[in-house]
Amino acid sequence: MSEDLCFFYEDATDQLQYMENALLDAKDGTQDKEKIAEIFRAMHTMKGNAGMFGFEDLVNLSHKAENLLDDVRNGKVELDANLSSLFMSVKDTISLLVEECVNGIELDQTTRDTIVSLENELLNKMPTSEQSKELESSEEEMIEDEGKEILWHISLRFEPEFLRSGMDILSILKYFLKRGEILLNIPILENIPFFDHLDPVQTYMGFEIDFQSSLTKDDIIEIFEFVEDDVDLIVFEHSDKKEFEDLFTKREDKLKEILIENFTYEEDIEPDETSLVPTSNLKKNIESIPKVQEATTKTKNQPKPQSIEDNGFFLKVNSKKIDELINKVSEMVIRNSQIEGYAQTKDDEILEDMTNAMGTLLEDVRDSVMNVRMVQVKDSFIKYRRIVSDTALKLNKDIDFILEGENTELDKSVVEKLSDPLTHMIRNSCDHGIETTLQRVEKGKDPKGKVILRSYPDAGTIVIELEDDGAGIDKDAVLKKAIANNIVNENDKLSDQEIYMLIFSAGLSTSQNISDISGRGVGMDVVRRNIEDLRGVIDINSKKDIGSKITIRLPLTLAIIDGFLVQSGHSKFIIPVETISQCIELTDEYRSEVKGANTINIREEVLPLLNLRKFYKDNITPDELEIENDEEDEYRQNVVIVRYSSYEVGLLVDELYGQQQVVIKSLGGMFSNVPGISGGTVLGSGEIALILDIPKLVENQIKKGE
Repeated sequence: MSEDLCFFYEDATDQLQYMENALLDAKDGTQDKEKIAEIFRAMHTMKGNAGMFGFEDLVNLSHKAENLLDDVRNGKVELDANLSSLFMSVKDTISLLVEECVNGIELDQTTRDTIVSLENELLNKMPTSEQSKELESSEEEMIEDEGKEILWHISLRFEPEFLRSGMDILSILKYFLKRGEILLNIPILENIPFFDHLDPVQTYMGFEIDFQSSLTKDDIIEIFEFVEDDVDLIVFEHSDKKEFEDLFTKREDKLKEILIENFTYEEDIEPDETSLVPTSNLKKNIESIPKVQEATTKTKNQPKPQSIEDNGFFLKVNSKKIDELINKVSEMVIRNSQIEGYAQTKDDEILEDMTNAMGTLLEDVRDSVMNVRMVQVKDSFIKYRRIVSDTALKLNKDIDFILEGENTELDKSVVEKLSDPLTHMIRNSCDHGIETTLQRVEKGKDPKGKVILRSYPDAGTIVIELEDDGAGIDKDAVLKKAIANNIVNENDKLSDQEIYMLIFSAGLSTSQNISDISGRGVGMDVVRRNIEDLRGVIDINSKKDIGSKITIRLPLTLAIIDGFLVQSGHSKFIIPVETISQCIELTDEYRSEVKGANTINIREEVLPLLNLRKFYKDNITPDELEIENDEEDEYRQNVVIVRYSSYEVGLLVDELYGQQQVVIKSLGGMFSNVPGISGGTVLGSGEIALILDIPKLVENQIKKGE
């Protein structure tokens, strides 16, 4: 796919999303002029951009939808629920056409039949008078235009910010070639500044074009409708001398001279049919263009344009380039750790200062690169409105979708991998969580159900909550089904929380009816596995007839973190810095309390204590154990207090080495089931340190009730 097509595809996707959002707001019909205008603008822009690339099927369908939307905008047609549904179908079909057009796929007969059906429906929704006009227009398009072609003169100037809109000049010229013949195109270079004053993303050029076509003046102007705010356009018949004279007063002083020099204007031209300049002259190659140096002498003393940094603009970059950059930064972090280790062994203060400064710079680079990958969840989560709307329509339920905390930022790769799990859970909430309108009324609840998708940062993680005000989970039914499927034993004593978590077991479903949308429990094991692959944890709570809440906690990023290096036994571990509350030395006072116990008292607060050496069954020789038992006063231990959600746990470790940046590496499938480990990293010494999964460790202690 070419770069131009990539830009078209991205813009088309954005426009279709804007249209979908507005249509979802108007799914029951609306008279809100702003919403109607949003739908119209999206369709209008879609038509114009598609025309640039010659996607005729896209243009035709968009044009017919735009005509009907224009009638809606002017109050001739009411946007009711049925019409809103029709426009949503048009949007879906256009989305399909965009995919096929940019990939060069030939439309199959089914798609063509769908287009014809939609076009007929759009036509039938128009007022009678507008239907007649549209039919006449369609008939004219089917007959080859045998009318006289007109020679037009087009004077075109671009606003300075034109290129920042995502459009390019070449696409406009290509589109002209599809609708007629460009006999002469004279670039106007008068406003191009010297190189040291040049802003590379600002538009300075203009064009004087002689264009021969059967198009009318309105047709030509319509080509620029989607960028009308970014161009200064003058169109008139080439034979009109008065229009030329008016043009010269509006444009640059040298324009008349330039046009005469290029045979597009003659002093003795008469405003009649004989005034057309011979085509042979217009087709003559441009031999003399004003030199750039002469054209820019007037701009020599112009003030320097605003810098790019001052203006601010967006760059669209392939995500693979960002991934590659992050990988390079990751390798630099590892190498710098090795240099720091070497500097410490040499006891060279100058070298240590240099490595510390380099480490600070690398941290800044890391943060900057990672911020490039951070996106607001709103752009990705807004699509779930459509999923809720379609599911509710299919189930004949009335459900309101609410998005909270949409400005929360999360790594783009994490957002993308969340798509399937969230889609499945949202459909579950709509299908088996929210009751029917009648059932809700009988329970004294609001007839309209609510599904809330909420996101917010917390303790170095991102929390995503999916909440509904439906019937809740029937824990008795879940437990009964789990026993029947041999997931748990009948004699097992499980808390409510543990029972709710059983819905994430493979093959567990409490649904009485088979649904093609979802099943509470069906596929939820895949959901949990996907979340765990992102180093996240998932939790669920529910109350009968009140609703359910699924909570997902995810790391901010999957690549580089600030870690705290510790040692326990023979193993080194990395604890994410954002999870650490404090570190304390295990003094005699604390040691007496800890000995033989699994809790520790910190400032009158009793916390669970997890001995990492025992938890991971570190291989310790009997001699080492004897030293630990007999020489406790000489054996130093430390406790790292870590926090997850509202819980705190103490981790008992042997050594504290300090903070450092670490690159997260996968340990592979062989180590995927090691509890409380999210990955590994290479230290400056070349050793491997395991990265602790604090949420999993804390959950482990909570479940044990310790």
